[in-house]
Amino acid sequence: MSTSPPSVSRSQSNRASSTRRISLARKLRHFALCACACFAATVKPAAAASDAPQPGEWVYSGGVGNNVSPEIAIICRNTSKVAASYDHLVVLKQDGSVVAWGYNHYGESTTPAAAQAGVTAVASGNDHTLALKQDGSVIAWGSDTSGQSTVPVAAQSGVTAIAAGAYHSLALKQDGSVVAWGLNGYGQSSVPVAAQSGVTAIAAGREHSAALKQDGSVITWGSNGPTTVPVEAQSGVTAIAAGSGDTMALKQDGSILRWGSSGLIAVPAAAQGGVTAISSGNGVMSVIKQNGGLVVWDDNIGLRTVPDYAQSGVTAVSIGNYYVAAIKQDGNLMVWRFTYSSIITPTNLRNSVVSVAQGSESTVALKQDGSVVTWSGASFSVPPAAAQGGFTAIAAGRAHFLALKQDGKVVAWGDNLLYQTDVPAAAQSGVIAIAAGDAQSLALKQDGTVVSWGQGYPGSVLAGLSGVTAIACGYDHSLALKQDGTVVAWGYNNFGEATVPDYAQGDVVAIGAGYTYSAVLKRNGSVVAWGHNPAVPPAAQSGVIAIATGYKHMAALKQDGSVVAWGPNDYKQTTIPPDALTGVAQIAAGPMGNATFYRLGSRGDLDKDGLGDAAETQLAALGFDPLVSQPALVSTLYAGANSAGLYTPAQIQALHPGKTLIPRNATTGKVKLTLDGRRRRI
Repeated sequence: MSTSPPSVSRSQSNRASSTRRISLARKLRHFALCACACFAATVKPAAAASDAPQPGEWVYSGGVGNNVSPEIAIICRNTSKVAASYDHLVVLKQDGSVVAWGYNHYGESTTPAAAQAGVTAVASGNDHTLALKQDGSVIAWGSDTSGQSTVPVAAQSGVTAIAAGAYHSLALKQDGSVVAWGLNGYGQSSVPVAAQSGVTAIAAGREHSAALKQDGSVITWGSNGPTTVPVEAQSGVTAIAAGSGDTMALKQDGSILRWGSSGLIAVPAAAQGGVTAISSGNGVMSVIKQNGGLVVWDDNIGLRTVPDYAQSGVTAVSIGNYYVAAIKQDGNLMVWRFTYSSIITPTNLRNSVVSVAQGSESTVALKQDGSVVTWSGASFSVPPAAAQGGFTAIAAGRAHFLALKQDGKVVAWGDNLLYQTDVPAAAQSGVIAIAAGDAQSLALKQDGTVVSWGQGYPGSVLAGLSGVTAIACGYDHSLALKQDGTVVAWGYNNFGEATVPDYAQGDVVAIGAGYTYSAVLKRNGSVVAWGHNPAVPPAAQSGVIAIATGYKHMAALKQDGSVVAWGPNDYKQTTIPPDALTGVAQIAAGPMGNATFYRLGSRGDLDKDGLGDAAETQLAALGFDPLVSQPALVSTLYAGANSAGLYTPAQIQALHPGKTLIPRNATTGKVKLTLDGRRRRI
């Protein structure tokens, strides 16, 4: 493998540099107006406005770790109650409808028509689901192997609360009596006389049941372990919860009791006092504190890390099999998993995310505040302290990440077996773009040179390569876009991925690379690809304004806000989600990933600053933000504009060889932007 780009003779016809410098602002204006018009015409939400993804949010298709950090994840909106079970999750919406997902072998996640409206409560067992209707009736679906989904006549009216154990069900009647049905191997469905009146709340564990009486006492029945109620729980209790082998009680003073087969079980001090709600699952417990913050712990590790987003404003919580489901005050559901959880939740990304990059093991997102969030299939992870703010760009390799700071410094973390995270001195300042592949890392400097490190080699500036405006990494090969619109490639070349064909040279405005293929976007809106990659479809041969390259698949964003995707679809990575069929403003993927991300556009000018949202998304590298009104910035952009052209930030930079337009001042955070030869400080 070569460690520096090959010397290649190019024979393309390129416009003179002086021609490229003409009417930048005029070209930008047309882009703004064109993008604004087409996005306003094509946005068609796939669902009701209250539930549909909002402008600036992201949807995705393909293989993405399903434990997205709650601070950026949107799983379900307008929720009021949640019931977490072993492998499936049930949510009650504010409109009285029920949504469920996860394991569905017995139909437990297929919501019947009767549960589409008028529901007031939900409960979930191992393989079955319950819903309480406004008329006091109970409906059940899923597995009925033990009769747990066969609702008795007594539970078909006058019910005020429901609960589900592993294979049995409970209903609390208006008269304070309890009805139970399903598996009864431990007597969990044999309601004692004491629970046939005066009951105010119920709970169902794996093999036992519990009831809270009007006098504040708790009674339990079923499996012997957790059914011996301690003296402390025989008065002053206000709420109860039941887990796999334990029972919990919330006392009037905000303290917690927990007991099981060996009697009382210690509760962490952090979970004692000021508690307003409790939940217990398969060895994992949680409480909501008065400030709306969560405390979560388990019997093996003790206190669990709670994401920042769940530190306040939580109104409901339910514990599943090593995962937590919680509802915020705004009605948004958040879910996070522990190592052994198998729950899968559909997730969109919040509009606070401005870019996404995917590796083979993890995904990284850059937020508007300059912070970075990463996650994988097993858990969400927190980047190092150095990656907590001040970033403008991100990149993901197979198992390592890069992030670019506003001051031009590169921060790297993750796998370092081949020195891919040993950032060399040359990449500690003056960097304007980054890229990552299997075990290689690249940094583009302000002076147009490229720094490379990883693959077992220490960092160095690539000899013979200058005048570069963009970089890209595939699995084991790399690309560089030059100011003159030509492309240089180097690295492994088993499928010709590092041999740039003549027809791909000249007038190139964007580049991308995947596992064993390379691609470019031409100024005429066509996509050209070579190497081991499916042929570019006709729909991507004109009108394209951006490309995204995945492991073996590609996506192209069209001027009209539609997306074309092609290549393997084994992870559904080329299946465009319904919400992304039109009105897309930005796309993303990763050379090591099997997913495609789509940032949704909006109808016109969301922040009312005079520049279309689609245009602001495309010009994010210049400081624009579709969610923040920036009239002064927009005014400067429009000054003197009166003609045509369609340009991205990379193309804008290419129009001004030798001039740095994009980097921000490290002290003031301002951008130097050159428009028609007049430098403005914004």
